[in-house]
Amino acid sequence: MTKSILMCAPKFFDIEYEINPWMDTNNPVQPDKAAKQWQKLYAIYSEQLGWDVQLIDPVEHLPDMVFTANGALLYKGKVALPLFRQPDRQPETPKFETWFREAGYTELFLPKYDFEGEGDALIWNDILFAGYPWRTDKPAHAEVADFLGIKTISLQLIDPRFYHLDTALTIVSSDTVALYPKAFSEESLKQVRAIVPHVIEATDADAVAYGLNAMSDGTNIVIPENAHDLIAAYKANGMNVITCPISEFQKSGGGVKCLTLELK
Repeated sequence: MTKSILMCAPKFFDIEYEINPWMDTNNPVQPDKAAKQWQKLYAIYSEQLGWDVQLIDPVEHLPDMVFTANGALLYKGKVALPLFRQPDRQPETPKFETWFREAGYTELFLPKYDFEGEGDALIWNDILFAGYPWRTDKPAHAEVADFLGIKTISLQLIDPRFYHLDTALTIVSSDTVALYPKAFSEESLKQVRAIVPHVIEATDADAVAYGLNAMSDGTNIVIPENAHDLIAAYKANGMNVITCPISEFQKSGGGVKCLTLELK
């Protein structure tokens, strides 16, 4: 399946502040290495997979714009914009809004409650899995679901290292998701298992390697290179696994999925 996605080059990517457990201003980004890792991911999408890759211009002193997944949630042409909790990221919203309007999108929505786009909202078979509470407020789930006209299931995240849903859960295919059980409350795990036929559980090592921050089209999956058990599981399921290094972006708490927004 050919996907259309939005990316942002890491021209201004760095650790300028600390807003999650991964960030440390004393552990700076290596710009050349980050650029090479991002370019490899871009090439995987555009050349190997033949996906349509759109680009939004990077902005100086908005280092996390590179994580376009947080810039919106799209469904059937509708765009739910982010209301970032951290002041450092709030100036990103008008940049994304401008991009979408210039790209021809007309149905845009800004929630009243904190909401961080695909970082905390993943669509599986027309059901919205929505995470809380670290970066998104639970009441935002209903707001966004009402705007999109979609059913939502709220999932409680309990480990601050996995502060966005997309760091702990991967939409693999129409019948499969992967997740890190220790990142979720027991009730949330029950909700996922009750409706998803096949749930792959990630090991501690794979979760910490950001293995769940991955992109799949149901046949191909792009995943960080060190998520060894998940890579083996996907291959055993007959998927084409493509690995990509993301070490520089993980310094900021991001990975493959964070760098990728689906333009559904």
